[in-house]
Amino acid sequence: MPSPTLSRSLLALALLPVIGQAEVLGIPKEDGFSGFVFAGAAYNNVDSNILVGPSKNDSRRIGSLSDMASSDGTDLSLNFDLRYTFADARTQIYLGNLIQDAMRLDFSQQLGVRHEFGDQGIGSLAYVFSGIPTKVWQDPYRTGSDRSTTDRTSRGVRLGWDGIAGSAFDASYTYRKIELDDERSGQSISSLSPAERASLNRNGSSQAVDLAYNWLLSPGRVLRPSLTYSVKDADGDAMDYSRLTGQLSYSVRTPQYSLISNLFAGTLRYDEANPVFDRKADATEYGLNVNFIWHRLAGIDKLNGTLMATYGKSDADVHFFDSELSQLSAGVLYNF
Repeated sequence: MPSPTLSRSLLALALLPVIGQAEVLGIPKEDGFSGFVFAGAAYNNVDSNILVGPSKNDSRRIGSLSDMASSDGTDLSLNFDLRYTFADARTQIYLGNLIQDAMRLDFSQQLGVRHEFGDQGIGSLAYVFSGIPTKVWQDPYRTGSDRSTTDRTSRGVRLGWDGIAGSAFDASYTYRKIELDDERSGQSISSLSPAERASLNRNGSSQAVDLAYNWLLSPGRVLRPSLTYSVKDADGDAMDYSRLTGQLSYSVRTPQYSLISNLFAGTLRYDEANPVFDRKADATEYGLNVNFIWHRLAGIDKLNGTLMATYGKSDADVHFFDSELSQLSAGVLYNF
């Protein structure tokens, strides 16, 4: 994790590339390539001692463990999903970030295969990996001098089943191995013992189970509630946690435009106290994301213009881990 309290789902709210539909994709009836490409620009504002913000120099140094770092700036975002369908075999291979996974606020890249089992649903098996490493602080607790960044990567496997037994339920299980290139959490705090520093090690593994329901309210209107339970088994005992998160997505699609909103809330519970603060860094997290998509931009078929607004907050029992972020973005999405 990039932070003990700023969850993957909350981070994804701030990075969400706008997409063109909310319902789970079926497998096309014809052979060939399909997918999407997204490009956009965003303004981000991040208040966090843990997250490396858009202007990392602004949040590189904190004066004390009671201060709050702040960073803002603009950046570019790119996303894609490339698929090839074998229609007769009802099988599809894919690379990138699937649209339905983006709706679940999961932006790991995947290389996998999906297969339709008649009216029993679509099963999938994928290798999940971080195509672009996440930047995190080597020692987020360092005060009074500049903090250095390091890369965080993850890789693992995902099993999925969409439309379980012909129903509107979807489920998935994901296992990831998490690695930091240079983990130095707590090394700047001389009062910690070697065992206490070791308990802050963020390397490890995670597991997550996701269950969602696709409720078609009427043609073009979809309500999708989902629930995710995840655990992390870290090399450092103080970094072990369990998380329960819920998300409610609502979409309206018309021939001219689509409106998609995502509401997220979750709780994070640690197994042990953080030795820097002698208490657990448990947190409550929530966020809201609203997307507007204008179809046939400039009269071009399959080209969409996008606007997005996002707000997310993590309220931790330890003030040092509080985080707040917001984003405004615009972009274009091309389906093929």
